[in-house]
Amino acid sequence: MQQRNGFSVGSVILSYFMTAGGMFSGLLLLGALDKADSDGFRYLMMLLGSFLGGFVAARASRGTTIVEPAVGAVLMIATLVIVGGSTTVGKMIWSLAQDGVAKHIAIGGGACIVGALGGAYASEKMFGESTTSSVPWILYIAIATFGAAELAFIVILIVLAGNLDTATSSEAAGTALFGGMALGCLLSGIAAGAGARARPLLAALVGGSLGIAGFFGVFLKVFDLGNDMKGELITGLAIIAILGGVVTLIGALIGWFAYGKKHAG
Repeated sequence: MQQRNGFSVGSVILSYFMTAGGMFSGLLLLGALDKADSDGFRYLMMLLGSFLGGFVAARASRGTTIVEPAVGAVLMIATLVIVGGSTTVGKMIWSLAQDGVAKHIAIGGGACIVGALGGAYASEKMFGESTTSSVPWILYIAIATFGAAELAFIVILIVLAGNLDTATSSEAAGTALFGGMALGCLLSGIAAGAGARARPLLAALVGGSLGIAGFFGVFLKVFDLGNDMKGELITGLAIIAILGGVVTLIGALIGWFAYGKKHAG
């Protein structure tokens, strides 16, 4: 999955989710600052989020990692464009305002690419080779799984809002959300296991749990649901977060024994 001086698929996967987490967190901050209607601020947050994703992804890579974060950012933007464009409302908007939509996609995508490249370059210049310790992977994995959960949530929202002629039950949406989160945790774990220079199994369990717990914390805060939550539901969310950590651990086991262990150190 990764070569010491070659292209790193693992770094692309981590960048994909890390960029999503940074970008969506920035957009949430825009909403809190009442700047959500400002295109300039929106593009700035996309750039900064991608910078964070590229920076951390480069730290999580054994070798020199510059291009991979940009690829991850492109794939993340492409995911949103493809999902949005496949919906009924998305097709309607594209047919009515093709030039305007294309402009926003180009500028937003460009901001993500530049941010990811800049973050990766700064990380490599500032710190160079990644550490042999598995402790930092708690943070790397937490950011990746947090981004995976946010990306799954945004995709579900796009599908629900974009298919007004399709009745989608809350159960189906919930199933899709948790399925997307589980897939993100698994892929993040595989990338971590393959890319870490020391066995990151405990880091995967803890980081995966923290990332999913962080997503639920942000979700409750943004939608102001914390005061209305019952103890049973909070316990349920905590269990889901732990399960996210377990899935991440399984992914890390796969990545470690398939590739990481052979190239450790």
